[in-house]
Amino acid sequence: MKARPVLTPLATLAVMLWAAGPLAAQQDRPPLRPVPPTTPAEMQGPPAPSAQVASVEVAPEEDEQEFAACLLALSMLGARYTELPPIMDDDDPDCGIARPLQIDRIISDVTLSGQPVMRCDTARALGLWARDFLRPAAALLDNAPRLSELQTGPGYTCRARVGTGAAVPKQSEHAYGSAIDIAGFAFDDGSVIAVEPRADSGSQEESFQRAARGTACLLFTTVLGPGANAAHDNHLHLDLADRNGGWRLCE
Repeated sequence: MKARPVLTPLATLAVMLWAAGPLAAQQDRPPLRPVPPTTPAEMQGPPAPSAQVASVEVAPEEDEQEFAACLLALSMLGARYTELPPIMDDDDPDCGIARPLQIDRIISDVTLSGQPVMRCDTARALGLWARDFLRPAAALLDNAPRLSELQTGPGYTCRARVGTGAAVPKQSEHAYGSAIDIAGFAFDDGSVIAVEPRADSGSQEESFQRAARGTACLLFTTVLGPGANAAHDNHLHLDLADRNGGWRLCE
């Protein structure tokens, strides 16, 4: 049996230094891949491109085929309109219309007094309402006058919604060209039915106004008028606001 070699204290120290050398060198060497800083996800890199685009677009671009179909519908209704360049607002990038129309006549023989500017979808809904509901209702009035004009307020206008507060006001549908205000209905005999509070007057004017207001909610998703609030006592506000589940606001 061979005797086991005995290391002197100096030799033992040399072996220990030799073994520790590679570990120390490895600890001093930088890692093969840099370790990314542990920061919140929202702080890593720029925002997604889709979020950047959404912040600068003024209005959704209408599909080419849908827009063409809408223009065809207006022509079949007898509308007269002018296509305008895209509308943008330098002070408020949320306002605007990609393909605005200025409407002079909404159906055959029914003009719009203010020649308002709006989206095609808004004009189509207005035309269907005038043709399918307003004109037949007018024929039931005494002497059966023919509807000849809608007395319109503004269509497109870049502003906040009335009554939503000054701190964080919500954008009005007028700012997208998706709303129109109706102040009155004019007939070919010279008579006019103005929109105004008519609480149980029992008159034909009240009946016509109620019929106009009720049927508008079949084509528009928002209908506000006298009694909804003080701001709408002298006109009907009609718009195409998109709400969850197709819910409509008719007041």
